[in-house]
Order: sequence, then structure tokens, then C-alpha cells
Amino acid sequence: MIDGIFVIDAVAHAYDFSDENRIASCDPERYAGLQHFAYQLGHFSTESLEPGYMLTEKEFTARWHAEDLANVFFVESDVDMIVHHSVAISSFSRDGVARFDTGVELKRIAPERVLLYGCVDTFDEDRGRVFDSMERMVEQGAVGFKFYPSNGFFDVSKHKLVQMLYDDPERAFPFFEKARELGVMHLAFHKAQPVGPGPVEAVHYEDISTAALAFPDMTFEVVHAGWAFLEEAGIQLMLHDNIYANLECVVNLVVRNPRRFAHIIGTLLRYGGPERILYATGCAVNHSDPILERFMAFEMPGDLVDGYGYPELTAEVKRLMLGANIARIHGIDIPAVERKISADDWSRRRAAGKARPWSAHRTRLAGAPAAS
Repeated sequence: MIDGIFVIDAVAHAYDFSDENRIASCDPERYAGLQHFAYQLGHFSTESLEPGYMLTEKEFTARWHAEDLANVFFVESDVDMIVHHSVAISSFSRDGVARFDTGVELKRIAPERVLLYGCVDTFDEDRGRVFDSMERMVEQGAVGFKFYPSNGFFDVSKHKLVQMLYDDPERAFPFFEKARELGVMHLAFHKAQPVGPGPVEAVHYEDISTAALAFPDMTFEVVHAGWAFLEEAGIQLMLHDNIYANLECVVNLVVRNPRRFAHIIGTLLRYGGPERILYATGCAVNHSDPILERFMAFEMPGDLVDGYGYPELTAEVKRLMLGANIARIHGIDIPAVERKISADDWSRRRAAGKARPWSAHRTRLAGAPAAS
């Protein structure tokens, strides 16, 4: 909690870009390219430059364990709850670049603080196997599903990135119908950031608009909304009541590029208002504490209010974005959760003061005993 506001980070990732997680069919050079790309785009370009926050590429691409991530959110920063998104990218990774099993472990060690979104590998040609996987993830606690527009594979025979557009009634809609059958009504989609070489069609938003119209009883989170195609993201919010702008990586810009962040959040607010914008960092892509601190201190520049008509980020707007919106989606009773977590182990650790950045992860990588 920060300044009396309950904080739910709507995207957390337990990454595993380790060499051991490379699938055999992906050659080492190509996998190394993914590791470097993820580090440069995700971490190095947006991480806080204050001492201690910047990870080396080796630290970033190592496997993240549940304790590492929980420590970052609940001991090193003021986050109260997280939504863990698992990610497959099956042409590179054996167990997923953001592992569902680590998310399950996160839920075990912080049961009141973690929601799980399971990844759906829509590029597996065996649909029955995918449906079975969706069923298992729900049995293990998944309350949402995460979809990617590509498996990252560039098919040289077709000169085309393997991709999925989610407005396809035959290829895509059966996965939404299966989710509904399982009682999962919340779907999230990677958009706006590249997933491999080739045209940007796969990461544009248009297919989500069609899907949202076809499934009006479900919620559709556009993840990285506004990173690219900003005007389209705003108009999409204006036109579709069941689409939400998930700010993973976008809100991270507030640390080192606040002017760009101001234009993005100002545009989304101007078109869609604050009720369907979700604060999300994607940590461990960047450390959550500097982002949250800078977000709380952020004020819309006066010249952008006057010149563009951007709304102010009031305390109420921040409250909605920081947790109230995602809590509403999932039916979370915030006061009840506050009572449950007030005396848990994470609250006791946090009460002793914020731990140093990435402390559990770095300690484990160094092979030293973790601090209690």
C-alpha cells in the first residue's frame, strides 16, 4: 500500500530465459538473440539508473524463482497483490519464458496476494492438447488466460512470421469458448511490442476489437496498450466497454521517459477515462519500486493539459488504475484482502524496511544463503 492506496500490479512475470530452458529445436545462436533482445528492450532501456537496480544480462536472463519475485514486490516495494502472467513462446522455450509452474509456486507462498493467468499456446496444432492444458491450469488456480500473437518463429519457406489474429472464428474463437466453458472470463493479449521480425500486423489491436464484440460477456486486456498505435488504443477504449488498457512496460516509462508516458496516459484517459486502465509493470522486466514511486509522484505537465486537453492524474484516478479497476474485474474485496495480508510473513518482512533491489534473486545467483 502506498499513500493509503491498495496496489495490484496487473502483470508480473517469473522469467526463465536461461540456457537450460532452450528447446532443442531452437539453435543456441537464435536463442541468444532472444535473450539479448528481451534484456535490451525490456530491462536495459527502461530500468531505473539509481544504484542497484540495473541487472546484468546474465542476472536478468537467469531463471527467476517464486521467492525472488515475491520478495521484489512485497518486501522491496509497496505492492500488495500481483497478477502473474505465464508466457510460452514455444519455438524458443521448453517450459515457457514466464513459467506457469513458478506462478503456481508464487500462489502457494503468497496465497492471498497472487492471481494466475495461464498461457494458451494457440500455435500447438493439437487443439485437444491445448484444451487439456487450459483445464489443468484452471485446476491449479488460473483465473485468466494470456494469449500471444506469435510463437516467435519466422517461417523462411513462407517468408512470414508465424502469427495468430484473434478475430478468426475458426482458429481463435474456440479458445475463448473453452475459457468460458471453464468459467474463465478474463483474457489478456500481448500487443504493441514486437514478437519477432516481420510486419506489425500481429501486434496491432484491430483483431481484439472484433473479438470483444463477438464475446461481450468477457473482458479483453490489451497488454502494452499505447506503447505503439497510441491513437488506436485510445479509440478502442472509447468504443468497447469490455476492453481494458493494460499498462505493462508502458507505466515503466515514467521512470526515465516521463514525457512519453504523459502523452500515452493522457491519450488513454482523454478517450476512455480511468475506469479501464490497469497499472502493470511486468516485473521482473523492471523493478517495481522506482516505477510505483515515480507514478505516485507524477503530475500531468501543465502545457500538455493546456495544449492537448489531457486530464490530470488525480489521487482518485491513480487509485482506480493502481488496483480498484483490476479488483473490480476479479471481484476482489480489497478491505477483506487487506485484513488477511496485514499479518502475513511478507507484511512482517516489509515492516522491517525495504530490502535492497533484487536481493533474493542476486543472493541465490551468488550461491549465498538467503536472508530471513
